[in-house]
Amino acid sequence: MILGHVIALDPTPKQANYFRRACGTARFAYNWGLAEWERIRASGEQPFAQKIKILWNDYRIKNLPWSYEVTKCASNQAILDLGAAFNNFFRDCKKPKGQRKFRYPRFKRKRLNEGFALWNDQFEVDGKRVRIPILGWVEMREALRFDGKIMGARISFSGGRWFLSVQVETDVKHESAPEGSVVGVDLGVTTLATLSTGEKIEGPKPRKRLLGSVRRMQRRISLQKHRAKKLKEKASRRQFKRQMRLSRLHARLSNRRKDAAHKLTSSLTSRFQTVVIEDLNVSGMSKNHALAGAILDCGFYEIRRQLDYKAEMRNGRVVVVDRFFPSSKLCSHCGFKVEMMPLSVREWLCINCGEQHDRDVNAAKNLEQIGQARAELTHGDKQPLSSGQPTGKQLGRTVNRGVSTLAHV
Repeated sequence: MILGHVIALDPTPKQANYFRRACGTARFAYNWGLAEWERIRASGEQPFAQKIKILWNDYRIKNLPWSYEVTKCASNQAILDLGAAFNNFFRDCKKPKGQRKFRYPRFKRKRLNEGFALWNDQFEVDGKRVRIPILGWVEMREALRFDGKIMGARISFSGGRWFLSVQVETDVKHESAPEGSVVGVDLGVTTLATLSTGEKIEGPKPRKRLLGSVRRMQRRISLQKHRAKKLKEKASRRQFKRQMRLSRLHARLSNRRKDAAHKLTSSLTSRFQTVVIEDLNVSGMSKNHALAGAILDCGFYEIRRQLDYKAEMRNGRVVVVDRFFPSSKLCSHCGFKVEMMPLSVREWLCINCGEQHDRDVNAAKNLEQIGQARAELTHGDKQPLSSGQPTGKQLGRTVNRGVSTLAHV
């Protein structure tokens, strides 16, 4: 398993200047490679990353002596990233339009948030410091947490600070959750997560709390940008400070969201061996402009991503239920299904058995029943039984890490 550890750096002004020059070199190499790629393609030849890299090395020797003032990883890895971007784009071209994620690579412009890569043989981590080629040792705010083979690193600037992201290949394992423990988790906007145990975890809603500050700063930046363009002036130092404040606000917003996701997923995977969630159509839900901001503020994808690798570290499993499973409309007590239930209905009474339900808790309990049935119908580790052995209620299908398995619905 490859894990990443992001550590804040404490560079001196001289070291920070080196980082900025390395970012500029990486950006220049990427743009040069993209222009060369288009030139080769226009001439009728077939471009590829290794050929562009050879041309870049010849070009920088003759014309760019300043590029040798920083580590060679910055420019060389930028060319390789360009090749990966083209590979992703051409691979996506074979898919239907609605399933494409990558677009044709575009030229990069100078931004506040930039970075450059380091190869595993080009840097060294020693306690709370890291050695950068040509630059020397740079102080870190904390030591590397993971033991294992270091695969690479990346230095980036975000929210007014420099960070080192180290990728480590490790087989670290944590204490497993109690055997056979299952929990259903219903993710939502009002309450971030509702568990089948009845617990409700409130989300921090950072976007809602910081939206006023973000809007005010964006308005000031936009007005000053329009004024400078009208007067044909360069951006002032004060404008740069405003952009830096806006970057810090976005970083604070992102950190609060990630902190809530880490606390939730760590708690779930340490307490329960099987975690059952729904396969939410986040991209579809975010098309509703009235709810898009609140939905994206919850970070559903990040929660699911963290659940996957944290459950694997504790020998647990994550069961993902099909998005069309009516978890909110089914009575978790008797299995009766309500045909119509608008989102405004938060509590309802089952007309079949008379059970009073909280909408979110009932959905979580239905998800828990799926996890329990999946465990009962499984021999060994994640191997499904034949479909000829269903018992109790009707059986349906769900997905666990890409494998179709029988599940209790």
